[in-house]
Amino acid sequence: MLHYRFPGEQLHSLEGDFISTQHIEGHNFIITDFDQKNKYFWSTDSTPKPIQTTTPYCISEAEYLLQAAQLIKDLDRGLAQKIVLSRVKKANQTLQEPEALFQKLLQQYPNALVYYFHDTCLGSWIGASPEILIERTSTHWRTMALAGTKRAGEERDFTAKEFNEHAMVTEFIESQLRQIPGANVQVSEILTYSPGPVTHLLQELNWQMPQSVLPLLLKHLHPTPAVSGLPKKVAQQYLEVIEGHERRFYAGIIGNCTVGSEKLYVNLRSAELCGQFMYCYVGGGFTEDSVPQLEWDETENKSQTLLRLL
Repeated sequence: MLHYRFPGEQLHSLEGDFISTQHIEGHNFIITDFDQKNKYFWSTDSTPKPIQTTTPYCISEAEYLLQAAQLIKDLDRGLAQKIVLSRVKKANQTLQEPEALFQKLLQQYPNALVYYFHDTCLGSWIGASPEILIERTSTHWRTMALAGTKRAGEERDFTAKEFNEHAMVTEFIESQLRQIPGANVQVSEILTYSPGPVTHLLQELNWQMPQSVLPLLLKHLHPTPAVSGLPKKVAQQYLEVIEGHERRFYAGIIGNCTVGSEKLYVNLRSAELCGQFMYCYVGGGFTEDSVPQLEWDETENKSQTLLRLL
C-alpha cells in the first residue's frame, strides 16, 4: 500500500509492493537508501517476499553529546569541512493509525512531498520532505540548496556558522552542475524557507541538460553536503564508522522518475514505523564551529515535523 502527494497535485493511493532495480529512470514512484546502493520502484503487480526488519538504534542524549564533541575535534584537526550526523528518535506515544497521521501531514505540509507506505519487504515509512533534489519543468531543471536551521519564528539572525554551512551546499551543487556542457546554471539569491517547525536558508538553482545526463548527475550530486558532508567521500566513510544505526531510506532519494516529469526529493523528515511506535530519523550539519548541545536541540526541533502531530 502506497499513498503519496506532490505539492499542488492530487493524492495517489496504490496497492502493490516495491521491487528492487538497478536503474530508477523511467519508473513512476521510486525510493533509494542513503548511498543509492539499493534502489526500488513501486509495482502494482509484484510478488512479495517478506523479510525481517529490526528496530533502529536510538542514541541517548549523553552518548550523542560525547559523539558530537569528538566529531568537532576531528573537524577542527582538518578531517573535513562539514559532516552531517544523524540519529533516531523514538516517539513517546504509540501510533495507532498511520493513515490518520498521513492525513494530518497532507494538511499541515502542502509544500512537501508527503507519503506513507507499507511494503512487505521494506516495512512501513512515513514522511513529509520539503527538499527537492531534482525537478524537471517545461523549460529547465531545478534543485534546492537547503541548509542552516533555526526554529520557525525564532527572533534571531542566522549565524555565521549557518551561512557557512549553507554556502558549502550551494557551492558543491553549483560545481557539479557546471560540469554539464551548456548547463547555463542560474543561482537565486539567499532566501528563507519554513516548511514546518524549522526555518532554513535556501537557494534555488536552475540549469539545462539532456535527459541522458540524469543518471550520472544523480550519482555525483547525491548525497549532497546537506545530508552527508564535505568532502563527500570522507564524510560518508566517517559516518559509516561513527553512526550506530543504518540510515536506510533517510536522506535517500524518493519521488517520481518518469521520463519528462521527474520530481525527485531528498527523503527528509521521515520515520520508520515498527509495531506501534514511530522512529524519526533526523540530522544536523557539524562544522568546527558547532556546539554539541545546539546540534542536539536542532535535531529535536526537526523531529517535531512528525511528532507534534501525534
